[in-house]
Amino acid sequence: MKSRGSRCLSPSKKKIAFAGPWITKKEVQYVRDGVLYGFYETFDQHVRKLEQTVCEYIGARYAIATHCCTLALHLACETLGFKEGDEVICTDFSWVATAYAISYTGATPVFVDIDPKTWCIDPDAIERAITKKTKGIMLVHTFGHPSDMDRIMVIARKYQLKVVEDAAPALGSTYKGKHVGTFGDIGCFSFHGAKIAVSGEGGILVTNNEEYYKKAKLLASMGRTDSRAVFWSDMLGFQYTIANLTASLALAQVERIEELVARKRQIHSWYREALDGVSGIDLLEEQGDVRSNYCYPSLLLPRHMRLERDVILAKLKALNIHARPAFPRMSEFPLYAPSRFPNPVATRVAAQGISLPSAGNLTKRDVFFVGKALNAILQEMRR
Repeated sequence: MKSRGSRCLSPSKKKIAFAGPWITKKEVQYVRDGVLYGFYETFDQHVRKLEQTVCEYIGARYAIATHCCTLALHLACETLGFKEGDEVICTDFSWVATAYAISYTGATPVFVDIDPKTWCIDPDAIERAITKKTKGIMLVHTFGHPSDMDRIMVIARKYQLKVVEDAAPALGSTYKGKHVGTFGDIGCFSFHGAKIAVSGEGGILVTNNEEYYKKAKLLASMGRTDSRAVFWSDMLGFQYTIANLTASLALAQVERIEELVARKRQIHSWYREALDGVSGIDLLEEQGDVRSNYCYPSLLLPRHMRLERDVILAKLKALNIHARPAFPRMSEFPLYAPSRFPNPVATRVAAQGISLPSAGNLTKRDVFFVGKALNAILQEMRR
């Protein structure tokens, strides 16, 4: 791909957004139904239908829709009994909610490195980090790419560890034909406005374990049992349930999930074509027998671009292209002591990674403009 430089390009008249939903008349109709009919005796009908629909789609037995995915992750950690003095092995590359959900219980996240090909947790790093205090594994299906679940589950069984799948961005992704979120003890998905299926805010916890489901259900509704009186609570709980109106939008999106996955995968294929021949970049691609929903198409910049990544993002933004830097290492946040592991892959990705725009309203023309702009900027910075 040849270019005369980014200064010769005019900014896009359309905001090429990092993320955003694809909304149709179906979503409008469902939200209208939620407003008109989601109260009185039908106050939770959309919530129940959402939970049922997600279960049927991914092949899980139980689901609890929550206000957001962070709360679903916290419920998962509480349900599995993580507590002060426990260690939970955690990827060092994610939005901080992944680690904070562990910390909410008093347990300690132990941050380990990621696979350079997937940016998901490295199974070898998991095994190296196990101690007598280790009680669980918190993995992330990064940007929709499935983690190596066969190897992770072998390790979990070997050391009798609980597994939480942070599948926040990964609805519709599969590993060897099976939906992510259904391998571990509990899986959690997000309906945040930047995810593949949206409700503004929202999340859902899924499990195949009836005992976990019952405990999480109780925890999510303030521990209320009505066992001795109306409004009676038998345990410390949380108000984590989703609103019915919010669930109505999520439901419409989940019913269209295969259509949404197809759109994301189309956008990624356009990037593959648009960036073909751009020297030095490493576009994140599916590895092995998996299907990524490609929620956030991402790439690694050339090694010599380490200090200039944010300059590249600023130049893209000047062209009305809104890309996003990779996550910083969570182990470097003030809440946590320095990691006992160097995690060099996560360090490199944090410095050189970029997630490209993938909003639902992007066209092939938009994606090719991003590719042209990125190539022009890289050429300028190499001179």
